[in-house]
Amino acid sequence: MPEAALSLDNVSCVFADRDGKGEYVAVKDATLTVAPGEFVSVVGPTGCGKSTLLNVGAGLLAPSSGSVKVFGKPLQGINHRAGYMFQGEALFPWRSALSNVMAGLEFEGKPKAESEALAREWMKRVGLGALKTDTLIRCQVACASVPCWHKP
Repeated sequence: MPEAALSLDNVSCVFADRDGKGEYVAVKDATLTVAPGEFVSVVGPTGCGKSTLLNVGAGLLAPSSGSVKVFGKPLQGINHRAGYMFQGEALFPWRSALSNVMAGLEFEGKPKAESEALAREWMKRVGLGALKTDTLIRCQVACASVPCWHKP
C-alpha cells in the first residue's frame, strides 16, 4: 500500500479567545489520511474547523498537538507538495492570466522558461489554453503537486 500523501494524526488547534482570558478550540483530535491522487472534500458548517485543517495540511499553521506527515515525512513549514486556493480571489490584477498561473512557480524559484511551460500546460488542462498571454482576466488555476487544496 503506498504512503499517504497527507496524514493528520490526532491534530488539535487551540487559539487564545478574543478577550485573551481563555482558549478557543478550533479542531480537536482530528485524524485524516489522504492517499496519493485521492480527492477529498471537507464539509461542515461555518466555524467547524475546515479552514484550520486546510491551513495545517498546507503548512500555513502548525497544530497545537498531533502530527502532520506528507508522504511519510513530518511536515515542517510550508507543504511544498500542495497547492492552496484561497476562498476569495487571490490574483494579481495587474498580471495576465499566464503570469498569475506562473506566480507560484516564480516564488518557488523555478526558472522563467520552466515556469512558463508548466503554466501553459496547466492552462490547457483547464480549458484556458486559447487565452492570449497579455489578456487581463480573472481566473483561478492551481499549478501544484497533489494534493491540491481548494477552499470553496
